[in-house]
Amino acid sequence: MQTTRLYRDGHRVGGEHSLTNLVEHRASEDCTVWVDLTLDEEDALDELASLLELHQLAVEDARSHLERPRLARFDSHLLLTLSSSHCDEQGDVTISRLTAIILPGILITVHEAGFPIESVAKRLDDNEELSAYRVPWLVWALLDVVVDSHTDSVERLDEVIEALSDGLFSERPDTSEVQRRAFTLRRSVSKLRHATLPLKEVITLLIHQGEEKVAPELHPYFADVGDHAALAADWSETLAEHISTAIETSIALQGNKMNEIMKKVTGWAAIIAVPTAITGFFGMNVDFPGHNEVEGLIASVSLVIGSSVVLYIVFKRRDWL
Repeated sequence: MQTTRLYRDGHRVGGEHSLTNLVEHRASEDCTVWVDLTLDEEDALDELASLLELHQLAVEDARSHLERPRLARFDSHLLLTLSSSHCDEQGDVTISRLTAIILPGILITVHEAGFPIESVAKRLDDNEELSAYRVPWLVWALLDVVVDSHTDSVERLDEVIEALSDGLFSERPDTSEVQRRAFTLRRSVSKLRHATLPLKEVITLLIHQGEEKVAPELHPYFADVGDHAALAADWSETLAEHISTAIETSIALQGNKMNEIMKKVTGWAAIIAVPTAITGFFGMNVDFPGHNEVEGLIASVSLVIGSSVVLYIVFKRRDWL
């Protein structure tokens, strides 16, 4: 759904605003315009492209689903690509993209369905006293919401990975399920890394290459967003290492468990082999002392039991059983 906002002299102007009127207002030094579109509102985007003489590549990028966070410069405007994230309780991360076209006096955004555009509007309402700083203020609100979404995602993902790591050392871990979840979480971490790593550079470029100079009063706000973006990026790198460690640990524990099983099987096989050899000896079809006599039976049974007990004690002390 199309959303339009007009700010004049630091206050929002209510009422309906046509795209043509908004484009005319943006030329005024005391007015700031924000136009937000969804991806399916192609006619409105085409109208804005015609009114503002937007570059064809910028319009194509706004409709694309494959762009990573970046900042591109065209003759009359900047193109800013951002991605928000959402992590559910299972650790599955969903990425939602937004493209912002930045011009003097006006900001045009085109977002996917999952992007938290309502949070951007609320951020603007909560900080309306900054509206005098015009388009850089709008861009800051976008960045702040995006970075907050990444911070929330890495925090929740960290909790999920910690729970997975704790499950590795349970009495009877489901190894296949652990590894399946680990690979799912690795994919989620990869999505977060792609969304967070370029943000720090993008924010730095915005401060120095913006179509409108960022007022010194806004520098602390952009610096704060940049710090949080760097934290989210570093955290996502750490999570990638944790996932790799969890997978390696799961494989190592599985190998250790197999070694323990093989030790026990080998120990019991050795215990069984000795009585088998003894009974085979006494079962030979030749005469020997004790053959077909009670003494021979007692001797064979005693050797079987005695050797089995001795081997059991030896293997038990060496932790083979």
